Amino acid sequence: MIPQSNEICLRFIGGLLVNTYDAEYRWFTQNFHRVMHEVRHTGEVIHFVRYGSHRIQFAGVEVEQIVDIPDGLVAWEFCDDTWTMRRASGEITWQAPITWQWRSLSANGRWLGEFSARCPAEWGGGWYDFQLTANSYVKPDAPCEDEITLAEADPRWPQQYAEFAVWLREALGPEVAVRIEHYGSTAIPGIPAKPVIDVLVEVPSFTVARQCVLPLLHGEAWEYWWYHDHMLFIKRQALLGRRTHHIHLAPAGHQLWEGLAFRDYLIAHPEVAVQYAALKRELAVTYREDREGYTQAKTAFVQEMTAKGLKETAYDGITY
Repeated sequence: MIPQSNEICLRFIGGLLVNTYDAEYRWFTQNFHRVMHEVRHTGEVIHFVRYGSHRIQFAGVEVEQIVDIPDGLVAWEFCDDTWTMRRASGEITWQAPITWQWRSLSANGRWLGEFSARCPAEWGGGWYDFQLTANSYVKPDAPCEDEITLAEADPRWPQQYAEFAVWLREALGPEVAVRIEHYGSTAIPGIPAKPVIDVLVEVPSFTVARQCVLPLLHGEAWEYWWYHDHMLFIKRQALLGRRTHHIHLAPAGHQLWEGLAFRDYLIAHPEVAVQYAALKRELAVTYREDREGYTQAKTAFVQEMTAKGLKETAYDGITY
């Protein structure tokens, strides 16, 4: 067992990927499986995190004590101002001062934070900013309700959005939630959708949003992912349960806001909405257990209709 200090706020054991992007997805999948099954955890529910910086990825689980680091994995531990990395032998392989960009207790009492640190020469040296790019809770081998299942249009969806938007606006405050919109298929009347309310939130910046929103939308029913260059929070009914809401956050001018042009174009052109509904039903069968494949297979249609929407419709006060 590694001697523990009372100063340490955060301890993780996980995998490290340095100076390559080629194998990132395969590495992430394999590493996730390893840390779920090979790292000694405390309790059944596991806190999973991923930190990313310039050409560096760390993905692992929070532990109370650093014990038995599996071969090929590393331990990261943070004192108030020091970052220490250990390999399987337990010996310190790197130690450097850190500067916390922010650090705070989350809604469920866990410490979260992002930091800057000087890195080893083999990583390129210099100071890097490390951002939290994933944050969730999991159980090893527990099933996750993520199959593609479409529901027919439900007139309750707009009201469900409105109620959630009120809660979100009050929780974040107007300084963080500058604007909130309902988009995605549940915002388009008459078409089937995964029964998940998609919410788009304008934030002043990603820096402000990470510091303010990550500690708030945190717990066993929440997941966070840095996804396609924006912040995505997934709300579930319970740990690994059915998704109920997707909250996308991005500043004004981000490409994500073009989703409103797609939404409004289909509302204005019901015949196009019918085409989209047929495509969705077909793809939901083909990609029932592949959410990414389902989304990618819709991309060409969505891009075409978004372009038409941007050309046809003027949005007051929005700059794309």
